[in-house]
Amino acid sequence: MDLNTDNVTQEQAEKKVNFDEIRLDPISHIHRENNPQFIASLARGLEILRCFSASSQVLGNQELSQLTGLPKPTIARITNTLVSLGYLKQLPNSTKYTLDTGVLALGYAALSNISARIHARPLMEEMSKAVQAPVAMATRDRLNMVYLDVVQAESNLTMRRPVGSTIPLHNTAMGRACLAAIPESERHFIMEALEKRHKNDWPMIKRGLERAFHDYQKYGYCLSLSEWHKEVNSVAVPMIHPLHGLLVFNCGAPSYLVNQEKLENEIGPRLIHMVQNIQDSLNSL
Repeated sequence: MDLNTDNVTQEQAEKKVNFDEIRLDPISHIHRENNPQFIASLARGLEILRCFSASSQVLGNQELSQLTGLPKPTIARITNTLVSLGYLKQLPNSTKYTLDTGVLALGYAALSNISARIHARPLMEEMSKAVQAPVAMATRDRLNMVYLDVVQAESNLTMRRPVGSTIPLHNTAMGRACLAAIPESERHFIMEALEKRHKNDWPMIKRGLERAFHDYQKYGYCLSLSEWHKEVNSVAVPMIHPLHGLLVFNCGAPSYLVNQEKLENEIGPRLIHMVQNIQDSLNSL
């Protein structure tokens, strides 16, 4: 397997890396004056919205200031604006905020635009039923992978990852498969960002990534064996499409149900076949 399978030009790769530089550190970029096309006030508002998550559903101006590094008076003006626009909702008798339906509408519209989900879903369901394990589709968001679709296995009640949830890039099969498939310049840039984020654990993380890249070149998939979660094993395969970009598919389950041998000999090859069928289906449109 060639690590650089997306056939992008060097210019396109460099432009994407520049975008990633902004996306990975937007607050720092806000204070720069060398990009007249960058609207700092818009970036501040969007970064505040990104502070909210499944684990941080309710936040106040003080917490948002700590998370973003922006002054509290600036935060207060932005949260007031976002409430007025219907993206944030202030809780009754409180100075705390939560996401409002405006964000949900945007998220649903974005999800609806990913038409690859329609073509992939039947094949994902078929594979999940055959191997009795969840099958998911994801794409990269900064230093995480975000789930775009998930087919849950009926027999597995412990692996529940809803659409929109995220997992780390550096120690999951999905994240490793994503890194293995992107252009070398982009991969180098992201790995530098990962090293800064996980400085103390970087030697171990780097070894895991290098092993995953070797697996991808040799076998066409990447593994994560109790590395993201000590009781979870998984395998992932990337798919690059000119319209839909880089999508990653994985299949994983508790380690007591799916061991390394089963991933390598049964699930991995079946997942490669499934992804190829999805690719063929999209190419035939």
